[in-house]
Amino acid sequence: MAGGEEEKPARAGRRRRRWLTAAALVAVVASAATIIFAAGTFAVDRVHFSGLHRVSYDEAHEAAGIRSGDFMGTLDTGEAEQALEELPWVAHARVRRRWPATVDVNVVERTGAAIALAAPDSWVLIDIEGRVLTSPLFVLPEHPRLSGIAAAPGPGGFLAGDAEALLTALRAAHGQPEFVVAALWRDQRGDIRARVRQQPGSLMLEVTLGDESAIGAKTAAIAAVIGEITTSDAILDVSVPHLPLIRPSG
Repeated sequence: MAGGEEEKPARAGRRRRRWLTAAALVAVVASAATIIFAAGTFAVDRVHFSGLHRVSYDEAHEAAGIRSGDFMGTLDTGEAEQALEELPWVAHARVRRRWPATVDVNVVERTGAAIALAAPDSWVLIDIEGRVLTSPLFVLPEHPRLSGIAAAPGPGGFLAGDAEALLTALRAAHGQPEFVVAALWRDQRGDIRARVRQQPGSLMLEVTLGDESAIGAKTAAIAAVIGEITTSDAILDVSVPHLPLIRPSG
């Protein structure tokens, strides 16, 4: 009798272990079914783009890499943003899920600020940071021309370091009511020179800015004295910004 009584707890323990194993298996199957159901429920149904003007929908859609049917929960939004920002015209991209099935993509595009030489007589559009936005242009826009620097790379690349002072001058001159920049270049000595148009009016004047120092002060000096100049047959020298000089051209 004693042996039979000892076997009863053993059998009960085995039944309990089988029951727990079966229950665990049911839970796993149920979890798998839930995941499969959720994947179908929260699949991407729509990708909505905003801010596209220069970049086409097809370009943006291809770069983002988000497809209808992708599971919303596993989208790598950071990777999609980075891929979009590699497009030449894209400055910033923001990708966000809108549950249950929509992805919103907001794009901030760059703005053309100047044109730069990529090869002799071959100009490309760049933004204020020196990023190349286009292939060589057939029709040149009314933007300042940058030259005397290393050739511009292909779309998406940036101008070389020798262009930074020209870009700094361009940024400093932006919004100045007294003049607009028509061209900026480095001469054979590497000094910075410019051609500016008096505002209001149409008088065009050549300006010597000298080396890369104090570009902001030199730009302010142009604004301070250009209104006093009445002839284009002169060169404004602001290489020493607190002592601007006007001398005859040639």
